Amino acid sequence: MTILFISHYSAMYGANQSLCSLIVALKRKYNITPIVLLPREGEICAYLEQEGIRYVVSHYYWWVNNDKGAFQWCLNIRKQIRNRLRIQKLTQLFINQPIDLVYTNSITVNIGVYLCRRLKCPHVWHLRETLDAYGFKFSLGNSLSKHILKKGASTYIAISNFVASRYTGIIPSDKIKVIYNGVSLTTPPQKEVAKDDILRICIVGIVSEQKNQLDVVKALNILVNKRDCKNIQLHIIGGYKEEYLEQLNQYIKANLLDTYIVNHGHQRDIHSLLDQMDIGIVCARDEGFGRSTVEFMLHQMPVIASQSGANEEIVKEDTCGHLYPLYDVDKLADIIEQFVNDPALLDSMGQSAQKYAQANFSAQLNYESIFGEIKKLILLQ
Repeated sequence: MTILFISHYSAMYGANQSLCSLIVALKRKYNITPIVLLPREGEICAYLEQEGIRYVVSHYYWWVNNDKGAFQWCLNIRKQIRNRLRIQKLTQLFINQPIDLVYTNSITVNIGVYLCRRLKCPHVWHLRETLDAYGFKFSLGNSLSKHILKKGASTYIAISNFVASRYTGIIPSDKIKVIYNGVSLTTPPQKEVAKDDILRICIVGIVSEQKNQLDVVKALNILVNKRDCKNIQLHIIGGYKEEYLEQLNQYIKANLLDTYIVNHGHQRDIHSLLDQMDIGIVCARDEGFGRSTVEFMLHQMPVIASQSGANEEIVKEDTCGHLYPLYDVDKLADIIEQFVNDPALLDSMGQSAQKYAQANFSAQLNYESIFGEIKKLILLQ
């Protein structure tokens, strides 16, 4: 069985990490022959080469955008026309390798809709995000785009009930399957015992408005400057959006928080860093799933997450950690302070969080469920 996987970018952030884990598992467990289609060269290529997975680079455009103005609208329409004109060329790339199924890894690209029709095979569309979370809109307008989305795949996989709910009324409910992302560590966590009494909290993800790192920085300001809680350190891990990073840095400098914050930037392997942390923070707005949330749990860390998006599905209150109302930085500071005052909670809640994650979000559970959906479609042909 040969499956063509379509990615919407070539970096190794959450969506592609999940895609790569799935591809490798399907290849090893079910003897799938994967081919990956990429819009450009990037970090993912080295990983695919290492795993002996064929990939093809051929540029195509997203069909969503956050641009404004008539000129940008015209440019985006032009991009969609160019996508359609490239379909014949893309199809020729696979003429010597019959494709049994097309698998698109994101709502942001629709090239798989047209390829599956040319290749005469089923299409699985993995819905990993909502348009609202990133301020996206369809380049072709809502009416036409919703029609394409509704008719564009045989099966749609949503990474959470929250994501599935955002497509209710567009996609028939019997075609959407909720399958949580699978996250498993390649090596067991090696939790480091701190040699001091500093509470190390961390937040992972692209520094951006959607990930909302400002919440935890403001909570840190309350703890350090208003409650005299000095034995705390915030670690920020991830790439950045320039404008939001500037806003964040201005706040940090204005409130003299530089010595309490370590910015690690993008890290290819965050696990050695997570072994040094005590609490994972998730402040994101409309998070579709939250791969890093589960990674925190697997590293025996309690999680404090915003009551937004799928966070409430993933973080079980009092078992895995705590939830706070989005943007309520005083409440976030209160919860962090509980762990400062009661360090024993870190161990007990961290262990229960790890067990919960292993039972509910394992990679095996994920790939078995997805292969079950793929197998149904192949048998129906």
